[in-house]
Amino acid sequence: MNGLIYSTMQAVLVMIGLIGICLWLKHKGIIAEQHRPLFGKLVTDFALPAMIFYTLAAQTPSIEILVAVLVMMAAVICHLGLAYLIGRFFHLKRPQMGAFMLVAAFGSSATLGYALITQIFSGNAGAVSDAVMISELGVGVPLFLIGVMIAMYFGGSEEGSAWSSLRSYLLSPIFIAVIAGCVASYFLAGVKNPVWDGILSILHMVSLSLVVFVALGIALMLKWIPLKKIAVLASVTVVLTLILQPLIALYISGFLNLSIVDTDILVLETAMPSGMIAAVLSDRYGCDGELASVLVIATYIFSIFTLPFIMMFSP
Repeated sequence: MNGLIYSTMQAVLVMIGLIGICLWLKHKGIIAEQHRPLFGKLVTDFALPAMIFYTLAAQTPSIEILVAVLVMMAAVICHLGLAYLIGRFFHLKRPQMGAFMLVAAFGSSATLGYALITQIFSGNAGAVSDAVMISELGVGVPLFLIGVMIAMYFGGSEEGSAWSSLRSYLLSPIFIAVIAGCVASYFLAGVKNPVWDGILSILHMVSLSLVVFVALGIALMLKWIPLKKIAVLASVTVVLTLILQPLIALYISGFLNLSIVDTDILVLETAMPSGMIAAVLSDRYGCDGELASVLVIATYIFSIFTLPFIMMFSP
């Protein structure tokens, strides 16, 4: 447990520190508000598609891990529905609704999650590999297929923009990367070829820039919002993301009799703070990026206390 607390604090502080560096760059005028759309596009049209294609193309999903992936997807989809109902209860406007749904449902399993799982299962290479598949397929696919559509729909100016949002998404680099990555995984997984290996290496290097572009985007989005205006919404987000979602995953895992290792991975990954990429997607497609960024930071801070608590319920 001490190792978990240390790893959690270290990973959280690294991400907050990176955002702090970007805020310093903003303070010095090296980056400015007018650069905000640029970093958003670099995330959604460049680094993120590269990461999606590289991750999907380089791995071969196994049947054994499929159930765990479906459990993760179920937890994410449940939270999208819950967040929507709560948003309606609070009469959130469309941009706020889209931002709240994304932040509440999609966690940072691919950043903090990997760091913690590598620490906890350091002697179990299979567990780390399972964690990658559960995260990329269980969180990544719903985020790229459903999350982006939600951001486009609620970020649109017209109430009836569902079809235009769908059309825009089907032509987006993110969707193309998902389809191309799945096709490449089926036909090229395990292929040893210098050209193919070189392409994957280039895409991997590009994908490493994602966390920096996301931090820059968050820094440009962050603005002071009086606590009394968002205290209730932030509290709801913390409970949904850091407490309720992992408990739902734990219940479904027990119902399906998943292995202890896969259950631990699911609980840990669903207990992650909100993904920073959710805030960037919110801002990129017209939702309330400023609200999303503040909610993300709130979940990062509280995760230091909630993660050890949640892991006590894990088998």
